[in-house]
Amino acid sequence: MAANLRNNAFLSSLMFLLLIGSSYAITSSEMSTICDKTLNPSFCLKFLNTKFASPNLQALAKTTLDATQTRATQTFKKLQSIIDGGVDPRSKLAYRSCLDEYESAIGNLEEAFEHLASGDGMGMNMKVSAALDGADTCLDDVKRLRSVDSSVVNNSKAIKNLCGIALVISNMLPRN
Repeated sequence: MAANLRNNAFLSSLMFLLLIGSSYAITSSEMSTICDKTLNPSFCLKFLNTKFASPNLQALAKTTLDATQTRATQTFKKLQSIIDGGVDPRSKLAYRSCLDEYESAIGNLEEAFEHLASGDGMGMNMKVSAALDGADTCLDDVKRLRSVDSSVVNNSKAIKNLCGIALVISNMLPRN
């Protein structure tokens, strides 16, 4: 009898959470609206459609930040590897500048997570914008090199696109 009551309470709680969660779900139309506001809507739609069924706005922001931070960390490690592997002095200077930009970007993304967790869309926006600037600056630094590591360029472009998605979402979150 007690076990049956616990099961009923658990099922009732689960149904309540599913009902609440589904009422805040993002529709494909809303995803299109988000993507239309980015600089690369096709990247955004591909990213959102392959990653998400219908999350709420905060979950969408968190997952987008997760993907951005993963790419930034991968790029940081790749830059370290390039520098440690030995490159010409001019390239080393450009990659070192990128490394510094990505170190800052990773810190800014960590702070963006904190702002998201506290419900501060404006704070998240400022930190994501700073991370985007870091990727953009890195691209500027390496575009003058004769030989550029393609993964640094591709990841930097992807980070800019992911930051663009996160910026649009942050503008939809409450402002503190």
